[in-house]
Amino acid sequence: MSQIILSALLLTRFRRKQTLQERLFLTFLITVAAYLLFPLLKDHWLAPFQTVVQNFLPGVFWLLCSSLFNDRFKIRLWHLCLVGITVAFPFLGQALAWQNLDASALLFEHIPQLLEFVLLSLALLEVVRHWNDDLIESRRDLRLWFCAMAGLYIFGLITLRELILPNSNWFALWQYLPVGVICLFTNLLLLQYRPGLLSTAEQPNSVKENSSRRGRTSRKSTADDDEFEVPADVVAQLDELMTKQFVYRKMSLTIGQLAQQLSVPEYRLRRIINIGLGFRNFNDYLNGFRIKEAGERLADPLKNDEAILNIALDVGFKSVSSFNKAFRDSFGVTPTQYRQQQRETAPHVEGE
Repeated sequence: MSQIILSALLLTRFRRKQTLQERLFLTFLITVAAYLLFPLLKDHWLAPFQTVVQNFLPGVFWLLCSSLFNDRFKIRLWHLCLVGITVAFPFLGQALAWQNLDASALLFEHIPQLLEFVLLSLALLEVVRHWNDDLIESRRDLRLWFCAMAGLYIFGLITLRELILPNSNWFALWQYLPVGVICLFTNLLLLQYRPGLLSTAEQPNSVKENSSRRGRTSRKSTADDDEFEVPADVVAQLDELMTKQFVYRKMSLTIGQLAQQLSVPEYRLRRIINIGLGFRNFNDYLNGFRIKEAGERLADPLKNDEAILNIALDVGFKSVSSFNKAFRDSFGVTPTQYRQQQRETAPHVEGE
């Protein structure tokens, strides 16, 4: 509990507008605290309210994972409805039981439990999805040491508590021990001493030294909070592969394959693309080149009869649906609409 309080205080100590991820993480900490307080409040009049907060745990964890690992995630109404079912239905069932009214176990107990498993499965899927394409090393660590561990624990906890060991005394006691371990790893990932706090030794001016090295640039990494040299020669080779050799056209191109072509370690290439070029996801980096070429081909009047599917496959997309989504994210319209717009404006351009 002290570790949870520490994380919550550090998260809220600065009076500034919090991001969606920070708000969801704070909500997650509150639900975990409610879970830990259950032994103290199970016979208290606050117990029903504590149970309601505790039931938010699977749903909030799903939303947290989605917001952390999907850069385009936005909370929709249907997200809130799914989470609300896991909380409201059990509470309604308890309310009916207090009034000595028959409550359907299927509706108020089994369906919410099943939905909890679905939400947890979706959360774990989000953790492993695009793992290899994630360019932020600290976020890759967070996927494994926090989200994967916490997700598997919550999944196993609900399975054991609700289905296998519902009345086990030893489980009721020891179920809380893994929470402390997970909190420890979480704080280990998120917390650190400020540089120089416990050491008065003078540090070299790495920025000045790095900028003086020939053929290299230096940029501050906001993700990992350290200095990383972005080698200009590797960036130039990378640009050559993309703009002259068009390697992005290869379907299922992985960052490992690209690193092998450049003869650099994969972890180093991740940091170059993330810190040096400003991309958080490898697919976003590739899709930028793919969409640019597709836009040029769609705007070419000599290629008006070329099928959109052929263009999508030629530039490296696996399907026309993924191409349409990426194109709409970039241009705000579908490829068909974009082509039509180019046709309508072409005569005006020629007249000018």
